[in-house]
Amino acid sequence: MNSRAGARYFISISGLDGAGLAAPREVVMGLQAKADSGATALETSDAAFPGNLLTEQPLKRQKTPTGEVQEREGNAFELSVSGERLSAQRAVSCLLEPRIGDLVALLDTEEGVFITDVLVRREGKTEQSRITVGGTRGEAQDLVIAAANLKIEASENIEAHARSMSFRFESILMAGRQLALVGTKLLTSMQDIVTNAKKQLASFETTSTRARNRVDRVDETDQLRAGSIQTQADSVALTQAGTSLIVAKEDIRLDGKRISMG
Repeated sequence: MNSRAGARYFISISGLDGAGLAAPREVVMGLQAKADSGATALETSDAAFPGNLLTEQPLKRQKTPTGEVQEREGNAFELSVSGERLSAQRAVSCLLEPRIGDLVALLDTEEGVFITDVLVRREGKTEQSRITVGGTRGEAQDLVIAAANLKIEASENIEAHARSMSFRFESILMAGRQLALVGTKLLTSMQDIVTNAKKQLASFETTSTRARNRVDRVDETDQLRAGSIQTQADSVALTQAGTSLIVAKEDIRLDGKRISMG
């Protein structure tokens, strides 16, 4: 605060009273005299100006109470605070799960002592840090993250474990060097499926395809090798080729009511 003589200070009496401080009688009288004379401020040179308002006192730093986690049972924690034992529970806003050895911030309320934040995590811990959402009693709750854009980055791996997962997108893009799907059953329901690959390898014990119409086009070579081949057509079976060869080690048999050649 400026303490030069003649400096002007506006004093809010309601502000002093609102802060729990009684307005000095001489200040009120000085302001009343200034108001009667048409002045709008009280000067430091006035005798009515209280000198204690000019004293430059450093603000006292309020320390946040802290404690070190000693034991844990569910959502209840035993802490060491200044050498004494203290029981506390985890606040809903404390998403990072405290663990033994952590330095935590505390808040004392009528409902009890709450752990609001994990301040320091001791080095040498190999267990994973957990971010959980739950009530003060430790029960699990739902979590919704709402944002215009959401990005998750991991330098190594991303793992997701759940009983079931559901994704809904207008469009989805997955890009990677390798994609593996492992499970007991894969169900795909699409209006259109377009696959473009340089090489496709498939291995099945049994494969079955059913379609109303099917068109296969191979520009170069189409090879089929099987123990037995059976082709059945309800109406017409047509094979067209510039040159057609049938090679058999033993017999070639054509069976029909009528066989026409030429």
